[in-house]
Amino acid sequence: MKETNTKQETPLTFVSRRRFLGWISAFATTAYIGIENAKAGLFYSTKPVAGIPQSWVDQKGLDVLRYANYIKGLKLVNVTPRMVLSPHFKTRGSTRNSLPPRYMWKSIAPILRVIDMMASRMKRPVDDLLSIYRSPTYNRAVRGKSRSYHMQNIAVDMRFKGVSPRTVAGIARRLRSEGLFNGGIGTYSSFTHVDTRGSKADW
Repeated sequence: MKETNTKQETPLTFVSRRRFLGWISAFATTAYIGIENAKAGLFYSTKPVAGIPQSWVDQKGLDVLRYANYIKGLKLVNVTPRMVLSPHFKTRGSTRNSLPPRYMWKSIAPILRVIDMMASRMKRPVDDLLSIYRSPTYNRAVRGKSRSYHMQNIAVDMRFKGVSPRTVAGIARRLRSEGLFNGGIGTYSSFTHVDTRGSKADW
């Protein structure tokens, strides 16, 4: 009677296989994000944009102009590319913020259109867009929430000239009730937060 050899899978083999599959998954994810980034920025112009300093381009490269041209293409009336890009050059201590990854660029459009409409409704200019995208390291440096919507490029902290944060929040709620966006509205002492998280939230 012949003996049959059956290979027993050792714990080491099992772990090695899991590690290998983990590497493959990580590689595929990285490759996908790389492709999405390339696609996102491939067709955006690198032409100069009014208000964008050359020093910003020198610091962070041609994606500054690509992102600025994308914002310009939204044809907003009350929000300029400089306003949108400015917060990405802020620092906290030794930590610098960054531009959002290219695949996140289009995520900001809905909330910028909301801000544009708010300015038109109030007939008041935007004073400052204080915070838009935050890189994870910069978000930690400013003590943002660990799951902050700023890290998804779908949130803006803003001020309008001559308008209190409470009034700004009220206008945002009115636009939300009209179905123009679905998201969170936060009222702070010196600014108003609005995001497009996809569900209603107020604080």
